[in-house]
Amino acid sequence: MQDQQQQHQQQQTLLGEPSETTGTETGTETGLVPWKYCNVYANNRSPERLFVFLGHSIFIQQRLDEEVTIDQNTGNVVWDGAYLMARYLETWVKDLQGKTCLELGAGTGLVSIVAWLLGASHVLATDLAGPHIEHVEKNTSFNTKRIASERRQALQEAQIFAHDSTASIMRRRAIQRKRDRLQTIELKSQDLRVAPLDWTSPTLPEGTPFQGPFSYIFCSEILYLPQLHRALLKTLTKFADNHTIVILLWKKRGLGEERFFEIVSKSKASLGWHVEFLDNKRVLDSEFEDQPYGIARMTRIGNTPI
Repeated sequence: MQDQQQQHQQQQTLLGEPSETTGTETGTETGLVPWKYCNVYANNRSPERLFVFLGHSIFIQQRLDEEVTIDQNTGNVVWDGAYLMARYLETWVKDLQGKTCLELGAGTGLVSIVAWLLGASHVLATDLAGPHIEHVEKNTSFNTKRIASERRQALQEAQIFAHDSTASIMRRRAIQRKRDRLQTIELKSQDLRVAPLDWTSPTLPEGTPFQGPFSYIFCSEILYLPQLHRALLKTLTKFADNHTIVILLWKKRGLGEERFFEIVSKSKASLGWHVEFLDNKRVLDSEFEDQPYGIARMTRIGNTPI
């Protein structure tokens, strides 16, 4: 996050926005203007967005040729909730090695890419068939292939210099820092797959390498359509078992998002789901803590968290 703040400060400087100034300029006295951090990623509408997670740059293409509203083309751009979910995984989950992950309503694929970066053995990014899933495929394929290559190169360099007696101490330390920053596990682009999924008939295409149950299911910003809540719960139940953890993150827009949890509560006896609401001021980035976001974990009753 420090790198992201520095990046934002640089952007502020380029834009000529004020930070802190004192003294006089052309005879006019200027006072101290406190600088307030505003998340550089919030509500950004540009064709390509850059995110940095675990030392890797993630380039996300956004489709701006179509109007984006709460009812249409929502997967064309990165929602703040997707960024927050990715940050939550990086900060609080941290290690997904050996885990299997499913993302529902993947949109641009950012959350799935970060789950893959955290070492998950299988990640499946899903969305509706057609342009939606094609957009997910474009972003995930480009980033996983490039990052996997970067990771292999970093590991190879570390191995070479670990046995090179002629390498300087400074060079050894630089390589080690790079290796530490990029983690030490090898990444394979084929460990992140994409598949269409309709919650009203939650069946994955034949040939999907891993079809569940999953260790984790990620749901960011998908509670704003109450008419799909029962279908969503049906989908979660199908792809979960007693060891699955579902993480949901949503913005409280007054569109009936909380009704989903009412349905879950009423279905508790038959489906056996338990909901734990997390303190967003504790687990979300500080610049978003005053925003109306909710975050929750769902597990099957009797589940011991992974």
